[in-house]
Amino acid sequence: MMYEPQELLLAELDLREQQGFDAGLLAELRTAVSQTTLSSTEADLFWQQLANLPAPANWPYYEPDALATIQESCDSVELPKVDETAVLPKIYGGLLGRFTGMMLGKPLEGTWPAAQIWRYLELAGAYPLRDYVPLLEPFPDGYPRPFWSRWHDTTRGNISRVVQDDDVEYTLAALLILQQHGFGFTPANVGQFWLDNFAYGRVFTAERVVYRHLVNGVPAETAADLHNPYREWIGAQIRADVYGYVCPGQPRRAAALAYQDATLSHRRNGVYGAMWVAAMVAAAFVLDEPEAIIRAGLAEIPPHSRLHEAVEKVIGWVKQELTWEDAFRQIREFNNRYYNADVGENWIHTIPNACLVALGLLVGADDFSAGVGTAVSCGWDTDCNGATVGSILGVMLGAENIPEHWTTPLHDEIESYIPGQNGRAISNIAQQLAQLARFSNK
Repeated sequence: MMYEPQELLLAELDLREQQGFDAGLLAELRTAVSQTTLSSTEADLFWQQLANLPAPANWPYYEPDALATIQESCDSVELPKVDETAVLPKIYGGLLGRFTGMMLGKPLEGTWPAAQIWRYLELAGAYPLRDYVPLLEPFPDGYPRPFWSRWHDTTRGNISRVVQDDDVEYTLAALLILQQHGFGFTPANVGQFWLDNFAYGRVFTAERVVYRHLVNGVPAETAADLHNPYREWIGAQIRADVYGYVCPGQPRRAAALAYQDATLSHRRNGVYGAMWVAAMVAAAFVLDEPEAIIRAGLAEIPPHSRLHEAVEKVIGWVKQELTWEDAFRQIREFNNRYYNADVGENWIHTIPNACLVALGLLVGADDFSAGVGTAVSCGWDTDCNGATVGSILGVMLGAENIPEHWTTPLHDEIESYIPGQNGRAISNIAQQLAQLARFSNK
């Protein structure tokens, strides 16, 4: 399906409000856009008006798009040297953690708000969440059935391997792009890989918008800027882990690789989320304290960006609150105020979900299960957040320290629709990434 012109414009108006544009002008445009179904020609007139809006007054944030400008605004942290013998088990741990976290979160993706998730888990005797989500039969009253057809295959006792998911496909894609093009790959290389290997209906939000642009001949360098209101959503962030795996102990290099991938489809905080995650994964090879890892990631994104500010708030809330539930309530209030995170599809925005990633990492300092379980229990983009937290904690801990009740059901195997990738062993993917990581350290 294609996003309708009116749908794209309304989402763009939401984004512009988050970016500090005049609320009164946006309200007038929203009323006009909402009044009738728009043709493409009529929609173009509104896009032109949006392009000509005056810049936000007294905007307190600095959010550049150019990599050199981003890097100039940051102060990378100095990290210890990586023990090369630890690279493979840590990459394998990252992959196991990533796929475990995705499988944990998949049954709850886009289903219920956090309070309803907690009630469901309590009914199942699974709160706090420290294992895969149980399947209750009969299904409890008041809970709409999850929309995803593979729900059963991701629940406790019913898992036989890692099911197909975009969090899996993008991990494989990054590996294959690096193998094909090396560390000098470009956004155009990423775009061509999508066209060659992804079906249009299997990509979403910003990626779907950009895919269509690429088919229509829009250059990869500018595709993210054209009628793309999802450019600050989470899609680029879930594509970033591999760039941390192949740059152990090198967060700046990892963030720069993630930037090349992310800018095909995203801008501003959508790109920063990818850079932050890649840098955290790279830092987790040598740091063993989640707050230090989070701050190593923050050191690679603009310090006066909205994403940086939000993650800093989470660190403070976790320190001041007695429980993670109390910290989550602060996170939820903040993100509902600024991003309408509980409304419509706004649960896919980068910033609200980055807050939950930070929360999961901080809670999981000494407990992998608590980390992924907390991130997923809070709702929003549950599979993506579980995957990111699992990936970072998996690298930090190493494969041998992830509890077996998470990894055994996966049977070291993934599903994929990328040609030639279905049924691959997770351990084999880890070996290929480790070969690239050793190359990157030369």
